[in-house]
Amino acid sequence: MWQDIVKICQANPQIVIFLAVAIGYAIGKLKFRGISLGATTGVLITALVLGQIAIDVPAIFQAVFFALFMFSIGYRVGPQFFGGLKKEGLHYLMISLVVAVSGLVMAIILGKAFGFDKGTTAGLLGGAMTQSSVIGTAQGAINQLAGITEAQRSSLDSNVAVAYAITYIFGTAGLVVLFRILPKILRIDLKAEAKIVEKELSGTDDDTEETEFFSWHKSLDMRAYKAVNKTAIGKKVSEIEEALKGQLAVDRFKRNGRVLDSTPDMVIEKDDILVLVGRRTEFPEATNIIGPEVDDKKAEDITGEILSVCVTKREVFGRKLGSFDRKITHGVFLKKITRQGHEIPIAKNTIIEKCDVLEIAGAKEDVERLVDLIGYPERPTIETDLITVAAGCFLGTLVGLLAFKVGGVPITLGVGGGVLAAGLVFGWLRSVHPTFGQIPGGAQWIFSDLGLNLFIASVGLSAGPQALAALKTTGGSLFIAGMILTLFPIVMGLIYGKVFLKMNPALLFGALCGAETVTAALNSVREVADSNVPTISYTVCYAFGNVILTIWGSILINIM
Repeated sequence: MWQDIVKICQANPQIVIFLAVAIGYAIGKLKFRGISLGATTGVLITALVLGQIAIDVPAIFQAVFFALFMFSIGYRVGPQFFGGLKKEGLHYLMISLVVAVSGLVMAIILGKAFGFDKGTTAGLLGGAMTQSSVIGTAQGAINQLAGITEAQRSSLDSNVAVAYAITYIFGTAGLVVLFRILPKILRIDLKAEAKIVEKELSGTDDDTEETEFFSWHKSLDMRAYKAVNKTAIGKKVSEIEEALKGQLAVDRFKRNGRVLDSTPDMVIEKDDILVLVGRRTEFPEATNIIGPEVDDKKAEDITGEILSVCVTKREVFGRKLGSFDRKITHGVFLKKITRQGHEIPIAKNTIIEKCDVLEIAGAKEDVERLVDLIGYPERPTIETDLITVAAGCFLGTLVGLLAFKVGGVPITLGVGGGVLAAGLVFGWLRSVHPTFGQIPGGAQWIFSDLGLNLFIASVGLSAGPQALAALKTTGGSLFIAGMILTLFPIVMGLIYGKVFLKMNPALLFGALCGAETVTAALNSVREVADSNVPTISYTVCYAFGNVILTIWGSILINIM
């Protein structure tokens, strides 16, 4: 019976791949004191165990899954990567380089000191610095090595996966714990440091929440008032709005039974019903200026819209939220801003970057007017531009096959690096010309998360038969080396950011999490800081970290 099952699995490796993904995702969700292995580690460990029955996974499986993963990563971080090359983003680039270069150097030193081979050292680098793409680029470089036997090549490939699995656990969990205790060790009040940045963003020294975060959307409401006060009758709509202060806006009004859209120059007459849109805390002032609140359903019947808008207009890049004229934001309220899927603070001095996504709410006419001024609406869709995906993977693979020698050492992006580069370019082009290359968030998740874990499952199954031997010979030393490699780049980046760049700790910690591409650690920092401030620096460094560390996999194999 068991032998029949094994034969079926060996003849149909896709069965075991999906089984490894299913079990791995379940394992990855288990938490111990708030810390989990994550899906990737869970899938890899499961695949290494299932691989003991000697599953032969066709190489084409790994190549396709890895290409989809790499393209989606590049596509997502492309706008932020190229945007970060501007003058104001260079210090984030420098931190990313310090972390990445110190990680590469330390990996080579540890590899030599512990006697690890190329594959083990590459897996050590990928796991300790939590960059899964290193597995693919390292294995791609191994396949191009000359002068080694097929058995040696297979052994190196297996060692990459095993070393990654052993070191990834501390690479993630270790940094989550580190960034929780580091503020105490360094005697840094991260909440206070985050508030300093928040005050700079809000443009005020007031400690109240209302002034700390300049938000166009806090409990958005709509109410109607009857114009009977002398302070309203005979005044223009623009004068009424100026007197109301805050963000209250006269969206429309009813006169003699007719509902009319308001314009700044329209004059208010006695007994007009004015419909205001704004924050609940600001409405009490309306009674003093306009008149009593009334219940008028016909006047309040406004078609509202909530829409996510990707910022693509050049004239908006680099502007502060507080710099927008009220005529532009009239009747529109900002719910949140996300950058690479992470929410950032809403404040007067928050800088808007290319491809930030603004979720706005208000009357449909006002929302559509603002969309035309700032960018491209991300309307719900299930369609994916597969031409872009396929063309990107095709062109990236060709680029990755190119190689040239520097000092006798062959330098190449490898297929993974080439596809990543294609993703960066296509993602950037999408931000410039948002009418093509549409890949909805759900599709991006499928390509990146499922693509990665299907690739990882294939790698683990192929490495399974040699995993136990590698684990016995290098398991303990690998774990120790992984701890050193995880912590050393963080220490170097911390020193550089604090001593040379004089960065605020809340921003510096976020940058370090991004440079090592550890989202779980970012969440830890945000919890300690009780703020979204660390996300500002994380996103740029995350874009740089993904690109630099991915390339390291190929370079390490060739220079080790």
